[in-house]
Amino acid sequence: MVELAQKLKHLPNLPGIYVFKNDRGEVLYVGKAKNLKNRVKSYFLNGRDHEPRLQVMIKNIADLDYTVVSSEIESLILENNLIKQYQPRFNVRMRDDKNYQFIKIDYSTQIPQIYPVRSIEKNFRNKNKYFGPYTSGLSVKETLRLIKSVFRLCRNNKVTDRPCFAYHLGRCTGVCIGRIPLVDYRQTFKQIEEFLRHRQSAVLKSLKTEMRETARGKRFERAGILRDNIRNLEHLWQRQKIVSSRSENNDYLGIHLTAKEAVVSLFMVREGKLIHTEHFTLEHENAAAAEIMQRFILQYYTDASDLPKEINLPEALPNQIIIENNWAALNQAGVRLRVPTRGRKKGLVKLAAENAALFYERALSSFEKNLPHVLSELQILLNLPALPKRVEGFDISNIQGTNPVGSMVVFTNGRPDRSQYRKFKINIKDTPDDFAMMKEMLTRRFARINPAPSCRGIAPRRKAILSHSSPQQAAGYSGRCWINSTAEEKWPTPDLIVIDGGKGQLNVATEVLTTYNLQLPIIGLAKRLEEIFLPRAKEPILLALDNPVLFLLQRIRDEAHRFAITFYRTRHRKSGVVSRLEDVPGIGPVTRRKLIKKFGSVSAIRGASLQAIAAEVGMAQAKKIKENL
Repeated sequence: MVELAQKLKHLPNLPGIYVFKNDRGEVLYVGKAKNLKNRVKSYFLNGRDHEPRLQVMIKNIADLDYTVVSSEIESLILENNLIKQYQPRFNVRMRDDKNYQFIKIDYSTQIPQIYPVRSIEKNFRNKNKYFGPYTSGLSVKETLRLIKSVFRLCRNNKVTDRPCFAYHLGRCTGVCIGRIPLVDYRQTFKQIEEFLRHRQSAVLKSLKTEMRETARGKRFERAGILRDNIRNLEHLWQRQKIVSSRSENNDYLGIHLTAKEAVVSLFMVREGKLIHTEHFTLEHENAAAAEIMQRFILQYYTDASDLPKEINLPEALPNQIIIENNWAALNQAGVRLRVPTRGRKKGLVKLAAENAALFYERALSSFEKNLPHVLSELQILLNLPALPKRVEGFDISNIQGTNPVGSMVVFTNGRPDRSQYRKFKINIKDTPDDFAMMKEMLTRRFARINPAPSCRGIAPRRKAILSHSSPQQAAGYSGRCWINSTAEEKWPTPDLIVIDGGKGQLNVATEVLTTYNLQLPIIGLAKRLEEIFLPRAKEPILLALDNPVLFLLQRIRDEAHRFAITFYRTRHRKSGVVSRLEDVPGIGPVTRRKLIKKFGSVSAIRGASLQAIAAEVGMAQAKKIKENL
């Protein structure tokens, strides 16, 4: 707390972003301020009447970082990016946004391809197109199926003398074997882009023009296919509800709010028709509706592909004028924010709010109430010997093998039991081998239940070395087996194990269980189609996306992923701090520790004045630091 007090004294009177952390280095809250010194100090003023969530947060603050910015819109963007990165407990954050999907049109191959992805590659040289986000994987699958059927897309990514499988079924135009020019085929993807932007008139106009041209050229087979495509699309779009006689392109947002969760419903109106609805769940700690809605808009519309002319809201946002005047900085030029007070638009906002409430009651609130029934259904589905009161979820996180970590989360009676969560630093692999990393983590975890039988023949000297190591090292790999010298620290036996992954990860896990002579119920849950894999079962189990059992398993899997990502970022950040300062010539470990202790982070050192750094290490070294950072 002494270091925190020193940092509070040296805060600048400038706009910027501040980050509160607890004593374990975990990010609690990310905020923005016009004046960092005044805003941050206001949290610690004696007698200040803070709301309950802030009182809890302030008690846990042990450290802070800050970054100075040049404008309010820059602070909004940076705040939004940091909240996405760290998912702090006391900020409003979109639940499971890592699982939202995008449809990608990949123009990097000779024959363009289209497929689902979970993230966007933000590179100005990247000519690929992204559409979304979508909350439903089933919706993405159906959309892609429709596109491939209507536009007869090729499955090959380059032209060869061998046709793709779809060509044999009459579902490919033959671009893969050169029957039609690549230029013409690529033009089809311009129609697909308009389709995914819900520009119905533009798609139909283009298809009708092509149909007339092919008919004039007496290519009647192709013209007949185009005619059928037009009829199918017209039939599909005629079923959409008309909400305006004008050809408007607007979004309508409604919100349902509880103390810990909120649901935002999005009504998408294009060319006067209600063409799409989505429901997004956000987690928060007693935040106001306007704050939650602002956070949703910044997070969703930063990546959204199909932008409206106008976004209609239930109430004004705290920074509405700043956001609207600076959409260009967020790549959303021309979008207006409005709060309708009467008429049809107000009615649609109200209808969106009613749908958000219904979604919450159906998918979230009712789920919590029915957890005992959900656990019973899970027991029946997997043929478990007992009710799964303790379920453990496991995941691995790394980037190209660097700073690999593993996570174990525990759900007791269907609810997160955070006191039982465990983190694992992966020791034996420094290459991107998720299977080996998963094996190490699970081996160390199950060593807490039974000792590995294969360890009996290990050399006594090796045992002695391991017995004097730390618990983490002692549970590590010996060269022939895994040793757990802390047998008294046994962990409870799970009723069910959930592995984040498919058959490969599940096979690794069952191999580890066999090593320890354990017969525990275990499944793998794959993200691609939410398939449930069981050992020795040929086919996975596929549940409806609104099935409460699948919802529980997804929560366990996603919580393991979140916990692993949080730990990975902590390790990555610490290694990044050391590496950046190690690159400065003439700066040794003592000086590095002194600088970090004084300024708190590399970004703070970078932002400090030359004189402030010189006061700690001298002018000569201060100049080297400024030049290199």
